[in-house]
Amino acid sequence: MMNRPQKYIEGEALHFQREKSNNALKLRVAVLVVCVLLVSALVVIYLLFELLTTREMLRNLELKQGTVQTNVAERVPEITPCSTVQPTCPEPEVKIITEPCNTIPTTTLQPTEINMLTQSYSTIPPTTPQPLDITTDDPCYKCEDGWKQHGGKCYFFSTSKSSWNESSTECITKGGDLVKIDSSEEQSFLRIAIQQKIKSYDDLFWIGLTDSAVEGRWLWVDGSPLNESLTFWFFHDEPDDWTGEDPDGKDCARMGPMYWFGISCKVTHRSICEKPAVALCD
Repeated sequence: MMNRPQKYIEGEALHFQREKSNNALKLRVAVLVVCVLLVSALVVIYLLFELLTTREMLRNLELKQGTVQTNVAERVPEITPCSTVQPTCPEPEVKIITEPCNTIPTTTLQPTEINMLTQSYSTIPPTTPQPLDITTDDPCYKCEDGWKQHGGKCYFFSTSKSSWNESSTECITKGGDLVKIDSSEEQSFLRIAIQQKIKSYDDLFWIGLTDSAVEGRWLWVDGSPLNESLTFWFFHDEPDDWTGEDPDGKDCARMGPMYWFGISCKVTHRSICEKPAVALCD
């Protein structure tokens, strides 16, 4: 047998090593593929398990829902609705009188009794309340046309507007002056009269009160000081001397449908004049 050459033997050994390496690589790839397939199979199995579990849970929920609906449907007739009818008081028992009418004595009114009943009936006030009369028609006093009588005095409510000084002058030419309020009763009379005459919220009336001579010392047009216990100012801090509209301040008083307000004397307003009524009785 002939010996093979050395080079041939070495080449064959190298080829065998390469073949061995390729086989090992193929084996590794095959193992890796098998591992990937196993992992994929596990993932698929897990997903199938989760799907089956979810479907089972949904089926249980559907069964529970059907049971609850059945229970509710069975119990609905047992629920009685709340009564919305308000309780009412029992009607008073009405007793019918069955006694014969002839038991009621009949009498014939005499002429004198008829006159007395007629006079009594004439003094009964009407059931419908009458509007409050703001005038006092005292027959012992008389006022000119256009003036209102009250408490022995006459009052004139102007329709034109002017400043406080101009209004005072107009009242003097009419024989009086701007009104001086001496009592709560007189304030009430004027308040009601103003409520019947105003046409808008700013429809106010001058009264005869001012502190234009000495700031803070309020005097009536006849020179008498204001009685601090008999005032009807709107604000607790009225009257103030705010100079925002007039540098001279708020030195004159005006009256609304309820209260008094301090304001600049230069503002134009309607006015209330006052003078004594003409006495007709001794």
